[in-house]
Amino acid sequence: MKSLRGLAFVAFVIMISVLCSIIAQFGFSPDSPIEQWGAFGDFIGGTLNPIFAFLSFICLLMTIVLQNTELKETRKEFTRVANANEQQLSLISNQQQKDDTYKVIQKVTERLNKNYNENRFKEKTLSLHKIILGGADYNKNLDFKFLYEACLYTNSDEYKIIKYIEKDLFLLKDLLENYDKLTNFETGEYNPLINFYRNEYLELVQALGTYNLVDHSLFESF
Repeated sequence: MKSLRGLAFVAFVIMISVLCSIIAQFGFSPDSPIEQWGAFGDFIGGTLNPIFAFLSFICLLMTIVLQNTELKETRKEFTRVANANEQQLSLISNQQQKDDTYKVIQKVTERLNKNYNENRFKEKTLSLHKIILGGADYNKNLDFKFLYEACLYTNSDEYKIIKYIEKDLFLLKDLLENYDKLTNFETGEYNPLINFYRNEYLELVQALGTYNLVDHSLFESF
């Protein structure tokens, strides 16, 4: 806009300068003959018209350049807004996935705790938790020995319950890994909730894994 104003000012100065120069050169006055004024008008038209045409062309070019610049800035702004909206949608989607994953984690741990803490072993008089509290030693803990020997038979209730627990431990492992990735994407920081759940079931995994009652690969995740 300032450039256009400057160009208009230059055009005005050129016009006045040309008029003043011609009048000063030829000494025109209101009493000059009409023919002389006609010739003067033709000369002025022939001199100023190309100048004004050139200035008009320059103005047109400057207008196009300004419009192009504004268009580029508008596109940049649209791109910035689009990227911001996309990032916001991504964060919203990520948060929704986190919430859904955590709900499933709660369901799985609730089921694990039920199988771990309720009286389901040794004729339903002991929980797995109480058995493990006595020590995961085949020779010193008779309750654990009973559990181990019962799990040798795939049709026993003890074996089936241990396999349910193993399945849920694998599911929990995958859920915790996914939850950790979602947390890192959002904040770039480690979530202490992951360690909480891993420590919560570490004793269980170690006790069962030592005697191959659950898969050894669970050791790497708990």
